[in-house]
Amino acid sequence: MSINKNFVSLEILKEQIQTARNRMQQLWNEKGYTDTEVLNASIELDGLLNQYQLLEKEMNRCG
Repeated sequence: MSINKNFVSLEILKEQIQTARNRMQQLWNEKGYTDTEVLNASIELDGLLNQYQLLEKEMNRCG
């Protein structure tokens, strides 16, 4: 993948991370931290953060 495509992907992931974070916070406030929807939102956010870190690591390795 080219560096420009990686950069765009990072920017898209940043937006997705922020949306997922906002959703999780909203659910947390509405339902409490033990609700299954909150836990699922947390898992989704973790996955996005992992993708971001892997892509960022790949970009740093490529230059």
